Amino acid sequence: MPKRSRIDLSGVVSPICLLQCKRALGERNRGDTLEILLRDPEVVDDLVKIINHSPDQLISKDRKEECYRIVVRKG
Repeated sequence: MPKRSRIDLSGVVSPICLLQCKRALGERNRGDTLEILLRDPEVVDDLVKIINHSPDQLISKDRKEECYRIVVRKG
């Protein structure tokens, strides 16, 4: 059964955010969902580009106050 998890990187700077996202996704099984919280809009844009060129699937991207939320399904 797929699992859902969350990683809060709202206080982490680039490129560390991208590296931690990659590591977190690598630790997931196919079909698992990862919710990622970020603050830097440039990191959000970079992460979306990376996801779009990977087997993973972007489920949603939204903004709530100063924080962005990206949900990714491991491909």
